[in-house]
Formats: sequence, structure tokens, C-alpha cells
Amino acid sequence: MRPLNLGETLDASIKIVRSRWRTLATVMLVIALPIQLANIIIIKLTTDVYQVGTSFSSAADTATTYSNEDVYVAGQTAIIALGFLGYLLGIVACYRAIADTYLGRETSARASLRYAGDRLGATLWLTIVLGIGLLAGFLAFLVPGVWLYIAWAVAYPVMLVEGTGGVAALKRSFTLTQTRWWATAGRMIVTFILVGVVTVAAALLFLAPTELFLKDTSFGALILEHVANLVVSLVTTPFVAAVTTLVYFDLRVRKEGFDPALLAEGQGRPVAFGPPAPPSAPPSAPAAPPPLWSSEREGDRDAFGQPIAPRETPAPYAPPVAPAPPEAPSHPEPTPGSWAPPVAPEPERPPSQEK
Repeated sequence: MRPLNLGETLDASIKIVRSRWRTLATVMLVIALPIQLANIIIIKLTTDVYQVGTSFSSAADTATTYSNEDVYVAGQTAIIALGFLGYLLGIVACYRAIADTYLGRETSARASLRYAGDRLGATLWLTIVLGIGLLAGFLAFLVPGVWLYIAWAVAYPVMLVEGTGGVAALKRSFTLTQTRWWATAGRMIVTFILVGVVTVAAALLFLAPTELFLKDTSFGALILEHVANLVVSLVTTPFVAAVTTLVYFDLRVRKEGFDPALLAEGQGRPVAFGPPAPPSAPPSAPAAPPPLWSSEREGDRDAFGQPIAPRETPAPYAPPVAPAPPEAPSHPEPTPGSWAPPVAPEPERPPSQEK
């Protein structure tokens, strides 16, 4: 597996998203669609009048009105929390499907969603630690925050593929991006520029009818706004996950000579950079314990938590034994058409004379 440059990374990310678009779209619809419906219900219950684009307008410029400020604030808090939770579930599920595709493994929307639910606790903990670190960095004159954001850009793939979490995932990401900070930054900046273009295009496509045919405070305009949000999440979340995953694997290929085929074959451990397995004992020695990839050992699972099928141990090599030559008969019979040495006739005895 050779390293990828910027163009190859983006091209491979788009190809992966296109090849798995059914799985990725199903994952995002299952997660994002209920959240968008819940947001519409919360807005209708907490506001008297809602103007489309309120989140991008200041309080003085918006026509949104509400009779109870506490209820409105609680509703907005719930919308932010649901959006944050949906993004985490969506990005983790997309990471799983994309990593499986990159490694040439079978994947499904159900398996990706189940995996995202199982790893939600670790994802939340990593997000809290990451958020605290970035907040401290941005408060320190902004530049340290930007630097840390790129240095920790592959923390989520580290957590999901290598089985680490929290501070350990951040340290691992920091190690991988060392000497590759600018290259990682270039890939992430281009990715976010493309995401911004898609977001603006979706806003123009779905919100333009609001200006032409609907009022921006009507229920129809509210529906179109959330349809636009749903379309943006369907396109951008898998793409961001694909680029980040490929950047992570590219860093491992460059720095560690990582071979994705080993992980695809079930030989990858939860921490792929751990110590190697001890050599197996010779055939004449007593029976050795099962090897690391044997499913009989406790905790032997692949990088995504799936049990690893035991591999067949080849039989010890034995040199071939030449067959024994057949025994030659005492009086071989000549075969027809073959030469045989002459045999002297037996001498004749004279006839006996009777007395």
C-alpha cells in the first residue's frame, strides 16, 4: 500500500463514498431524519413565530418571537444536544463502514449503527477531552488551538481502529501527525472548503423557493430548511469521515509501514503497534498455547470488536520418502518381443536296460 497525496486522498474518499452510498445513506437517514423531525416539533412548541435562517441571524435582525424565554432556551439547548449526538453517532457509523470498505471487508448499515451505539460512551469521553483541550488552546491566542486541532485530527479513527480512547487516542494522533502537520492541515482545510461549498449550494437550492413562493416564517419554509440540513448531513458527514479515515491510514503507511491487508485478514490486534507474538515451539516440543489469532484465547477480536476466526495450523514439514524398489523375481518371465539370454537344455539320460 503506497502513500496518497492530496488529490489521491480526495479522489479515493469520493470513490469510497460512491461505492457505499446505499449503506452510508441508510446510516445517516436512520440517525439524522428523526433528529430533524424532533427539531421541527421543538421549534413549533417553543416559538410563536419562527423565521428561517434564525441560527445565522442576530437577535435584532430575526423575526422569531416566543412568549416564554425559558422554554425557548430549553428548546434550543435540546436542539443543539440532539444535533451534537446525531453527529457523533453518524460520524462513528460512517467511520466503521468506510474503514471496512478500505480494508476490503463486508459491511452493512446495521453493523455500522450497532457499532456506533456500542462505542458511544468512548466517543463521548474522547469528545469531552478533545473539547477541553481545544478550548484551552483557542483561549491561548487562537494559534495553539488551530495547531492542536490538526494534531488531533485523526483521534477518532485511532479510537475506533486501535481500540484506544481519551487521552491515549489524542497522544497517538499527535504522534502520527508529527512531521506531517502541514500535509494533514492541507487535506483537512480542502475538505472543509468542499463541505462549505456543498452547504451553501444546498441552502440556495432549498431556501430559494422560500424567497420566491413562501414566507420565511411559514411552516413550509421551516420544512425546507430542515430538508436542506438533512441533505447536507447525508453528503458531508460520510465525506469528512472518509477523508479523515484515509489520512489516518496514510499516516500509518508512511510512518510504520502499515499493511491494511493484515488487518483485513483478521490479524490486527486492538492495538496494532503492540509487541510481536512470541515464536511458536518446534513440533517435538510440548504443545504450545494457541497463537494470538486463535479465537479460543480470551479477548481475541479484530480492530472492530468482531471475533477472529481461528486459522488452521499447517502440519510440520516432512521430507518425501522414496518408495522401495520392487523385489526382482527369481526366474523372471520374458515379456513378448523382449530379448532373453539363451538357456542350455537339460542333458538327456540314457534309457535304463532291464535285466
